[in-house]
Amino acid sequence: MTAGLNQASLSGVLTEVRQRWTPDGSFALIAALSIARPELGAARASNQETQPIPLRAAGKVAEALSRLEGKGVAVRGILRRRYYSRDNTPHWGQVEIWVEECHPIQVQEEEHG
Repeated sequence: MTAGLNQASLSGVLTEVRQRWTPDGSFALIAALSIARPELGAARASNQETQPIPLRAAGKVAEALSRLEGKGVAVRGILRRRYYSRDNTPHWGQVEIWVEECHPIQVQEEEHG
């Protein structure tokens, strides 16, 4: 694991798995990890109970995750914010977790619908 303050450990249900390939032809994937959304104050009727966290993985970790769609997963990885340019103007995009480790877990139904 890369040292630093940008490490993240999360668990949730793996959804929206999509296959990709790196420039060198290695297998990769992007996915979402549906995690419990923290309550920050009084509950509202329209609040979402879960939130999708974007994941990226390559190599053996991507292969392992590709078999776990719809299941409970614990991941550890590095936070990385997407950076891109549009019309020669730099922009920061969403924060993603680049997964370095993963393993299946049991998830209670009421936690992740």
